[in-house]
Amino acid sequence: MAERRAARLLGWALGLAVAGAAWAGPREDLLQATDPTLPEASRLAAFDRLVNAGATDMSLIEGLVKDPKADARERWVAVRALGRLQGDRAEQLLLGLLDDAEPAMRAAAVQALGDLGQRRHAGRASALLTDPAILVRASAAEALCKIGDESAVDALSVALFAKDSWYRGSSLWVRRHYVDAIGCIGRRSAVPALLRALDDGDPAVSAASMKALAKVAGFDYAEGRSPQEARDAWRRWAQSQLR
Repeated sequence: MAERRAARLLGWALGLAVAGAAWAGPREDLLQATDPTLPEASRLAAFDRLVNAGATDMSLIEGLVKDPKADARERWVAVRALGRLQGDRAEQLLLGLLDDAEPAMRAAAVQALGDLGQRRHAGRASALLTDPAILVRASAAEALCKIGDESAVDALSVALFAKDSWYRGSSLWVRRHYVDAIGCIGRRSAVPALLRALDDGDPAVSAASMKALAKVAGFDYAEGRSPQEARDAWRRWAQSQLR
């Protein structure tokens, strides 16, 4: 008898726990989405719930993104949520955050702007390719990939070979992100920059340029060839496109 009663109590308690999780509001979802001790799947599920709640009530998200004193992790998640929410209000908040004093917030804002996928934002995202923070520059390149506007190819090409893309003679890691974005956009106007990058002194940039050329061309020379043979083949192809 006592065992059956204990089992019923346990079932009741588990039911309450499940119901409590289902009834958790945006604040609880925000805390879960930013909790590094939780599994990634749990954090992503909480983020999705936060976005769904924000579709009808943006007050929590908007309050966080406007508060520079808010917890940095929570504010970052709120900024990224704006990119999923879409709409004029989310767009205006993100555009305002591109000038935030914190590099992490500028990076989150431009990434979220890329999630909106609007070509009219290519210019604002391109402007951040010269941001003082390398994290922001890489995030801008990622955003331009998502936006996919050909007008960004020139800005990415300039950033790839700009002086501030090196430090004390060493190529900065962000340059590979520029090449990746150029390939992601996939326009023939990128061929001159990618041809030049084939022989770049940074092996990561050179390798990325071959992958980018494959996306632009719609085929790949890698199969059955050594890296050097593939590079030579891409050089011939790129030069033929410039004649």
